[in-house]
Amino acid sequence: METKSKIALVTGGSRGLGRNMAIAIAKKGLDVVITYNANKEAADEVVNEIRSLGRKALALQLDTSNSKNFESFASQLSTQLTDATGSAHIDYLVNNAGTALYSLATDTLKNRWMPFITFIIKAYFSLHKNCCPS
Repeated sequence: METKSKIALVTGGSRGLGRNMAIAIAKKGLDVVITYNANKEAADEVVNEIRSLGRKALALQLDTSNSKNFESFASQLSTQLTDATGSAHIDYLVNNAGTALYSLATDTLKNRWMPFITFIIKAYFSLHKNCCPS
């Protein structure tokens, strides 16, 4: 009997902390799906590194600033996971991708701060709702 490997989804996994987390997760024996916004080449490099560790890996494009994309992303994720691993579901979600306000906290106006926080919470909640089984 073959045991199913656990699968982690790491948003923003093509660079920086997301890249490091995706590779560390693969080293722990999990298969990994990463998302990237624009740099497919960097994402493919991470996928190749994970595969060189003997784990399965996928890279999918996702703009986390637009939560309207999450439902179609979840469908694409499910299809590609089924093809690659035989399972349509992830076991872990690492919400790493995001955006930032590029100003000092003291210079950030309240009318920019609350929409920013709302975006982050809404994006994380929506991604979880669409990608994680109940």
